[in-house]
Amino acid sequence: MRRAFFLFFLFALAFGQSGLEREVFEAANAARVQAGLKPLAFDPGLYQAARAHAEDMLKRRYFGHVGPGGPRLEERLWRAGVYALKVAENLYQLEGPYLPADFARRAVEGWLKSPGHRRNLLDPGFDRMAVAVLGEDGRYVAVQEFAYRPFVLALERRQAVDAVAEVEVVGEARRPLYLLHEGRTLAELGPGRVRFFLELPKEARPVLVYRAPEGYLREARCPGACRALGVRFSQRRVRRPGYRLWLGLPPGKYLLAFGEAPRFLAEAEGSLSLFAPRSWRYLWVGRGTTLTHRVPLY
Repeated sequence: MRRAFFLFFLFALAFGQSGLEREVFEAANAARVQAGLKPLAFDPGLYQAARAHAEDMLKRRYFGHVGPGGPRLEERLWRAGVYALKVAENLYQLEGPYLPADFARRAVEGWLKSPGHRRNLLDPGFDRMAVAVLGEDGRYVAVQEFAYRPFVLALERRQAVDAVAEVEVVGEARRPLYLLHEGRTLAELGPGRVRFFLELPKEARPVLVYRAPEGYLREARCPGACRALGVRFSQRRVRRPGYRLWLGLPPGKYLLAFGEAPRFLAEAEGSLSLFAPRSWRYLWVGRGTTLTHRVPLY
């Protein structure tokens, strides 16, 4: 019969990081400072994900970044409400009759001796970290999570059906075409066979343009111009299943994108609500011109 987790681990589960977890966290940051890097901030979401993975490894008796049948690191972080694009994970395992007093030193030294783990630990591109340490039956595992998470994105979602603008471009384009949304390029199409389909917010007014002989972009005023260009450009409002999203964001200006590969959606300030059709697959959020968060819509 399995022994219960040690009492101090249970205290950690109820009240936050254990003393041992803080030791590993501080030792990891000391290694970064020694290498001339900034220490990383503690992140509760990363800690939740790290603890869940440590528990899963002990319960299902494996050691690795992906358990039997999954899930992947990115999916585990999503479950903990962490949608950061840049993430990484270090693992450490120790088996023996007792937990040594220098566990933190051993774990960090082990990571520094491994090229991949060292690269994660000393990556200047991360700004947050968390460490979970759990033990059972003489086996101890440490899970260290990293992320670049310059702001925390809170998310609430519910299934919904709402209107979207269904946009379609099909035909044999005789020259390069560009589909614009709020002045941003959504897609470059042609020349040649084109079959393009997209769902945008219901209030969107995308524009199809082509490059005139003089060199500037000219709007294709369809249907007349589309016939000359060899394509059919249609827009219609339809109702689609999807999700009503509430994005909780700190004050500031944000860039929103959507799709498997990000396409510009909108610029926003602070928290907002929007409808996302299932066809988008992902919603992306960032500041300035850099997207840093990706929210799955499936």
